[in-house]
Amino acid sequence: MKQIFLLRHAKSDWSNLGQQDFDRPLSKRGINNAAKISEYVRKNNYSVDKVYCSSSERTKQTFDLCSDGFNFPINQADYLDELYFGGISEVSSLIKSLKESISSVLLVGHNPTMHYLVEELTEQRLIKFPTCSLAEITTENLWKDVPLKKCTLKSFIKPKELKF
Repeated sequence: MKQIFLLRHAKSDWSNLGQQDFDRPLSKRGINNAAKISEYVRKNNYSVDKVYCSSSERTKQTFDLCSDGFNFPINQADYLDELYFGGISEVSSLIKSLKESISSVLLVGHNPTMHYLVEELTEQRLIKFPTCSLAEITTENLWKDVPLKKCTLKSFIKPKELKF
């Protein structure tokens, strides 16, 4: 079985209006929510073999705060502009190009891509994919054959649902 974890970046800080979108850091709420997700991941013994993270500041900070939960070294993540600038086709291609030795992958990115990807891979319709939410998707297929609408949305966790 293959696992795909999709993590939307945590809430960003909009206080510096002149700051470029790419460079926005996390807000205090975003930092707290990322810590909650990290604790949830740790308590559920999730781990990943590979991490791809958008190269934007807020996604890097989100992963930095969640990396311990996934038991994945920060310096082994791949930070990709394609996860910031690209859309669903680029992310789908990235998934299909994974080596078969990888059984689980974490993608840290942005909406609407994270939201649409859940809907493309599964038959689930999401009303929202809030900041710092985590989707766990599973498939029995090879990466190159990951089918549209045939994967399973095993869990979808929002930080506000977590009580620690």
